[in-house]
Amino acid sequence: MKMKDVPLIDPVIELKRLFDAKKFDSAIEFCQKLLEKDPNDPIALQNLSTAYYIVGAYDDTVKCCDKILEKDVNEEHAVKNKMLALEKLELHDEVLRCCEILLSKNDKDVDALVTKGIALNKTGKHEDALTLYDLALELDKTNVDGLMNMAVTLNYLGRYQEAIPYYDTVQQIMPKFSRAAAEKSEAFKALGREDDAFLAAQGVRLKDAELLKQDAKENKYSVQHAFLLRRYKSSEEKN
Repeated sequence: MKMKDVPLIDPVIELKRLFDAKKFDSAIEFCQKLLEKDPNDPIALQNLSTAYYIVGAYDDTVKCCDKILEKDVNEEHAVKNKMLALEKLELHDEVLRCCEILLSKNDKDVDALVTKGIALNKTGKHEDALTLYDLALELDKTNVDGLMNMAVTLNYLGRYQEAIPYYDTVQQIMPKFSRAAAEKSEAFKALGREDDAFLAAQGVRLKDAELLKQDAKENKYSVQHAFLLRRYKSSEEKN
């Protein structure tokens, strides 16, 4: 076969294939080979930073992003990847600098708002963090990171009643996210509401909990009995 007949690999297509197949180590190797030919290849550097982040190599993610930012200090993808890696490394002051760059370009960047809130939480500025989560959730009511961090912060501040609806919304979006159920249960316990704490621990959402409590009251049996009876009936219907 002549050299001109050998099919060349399109790096964008190949990287998409590797990422789609979750072959991140292979993606890293492929990017490194591209960088041997051109140390400033933007496609290789961007995808390498993303692959490093996914596999948990956060220091390497930052190095890749810095290489890109040497050419363009405001390159959005690199700033965002660096921000996320720095958050994992708990370098909060540097995270805040990245957030400011992103928000100066787009003050409606939900990821940057939430990440800035997390960094402020880590430095003890909880009320400022709540303001940022609130801004993020005004833009995206279903942002799980914003909802969860809002709930956790309110819980930490002892504002349990305010935290509970945020945990409940997380459960609506991600029913199998057990942490939301567990922490909502603890919030109810802190309020002295043991029946609600029990139901929350079972993953029952607020509106369903009210129906179960009403059922228990009308039939004069415990909330636990009402829950188990409903679960039994549900399993019978499925069978």
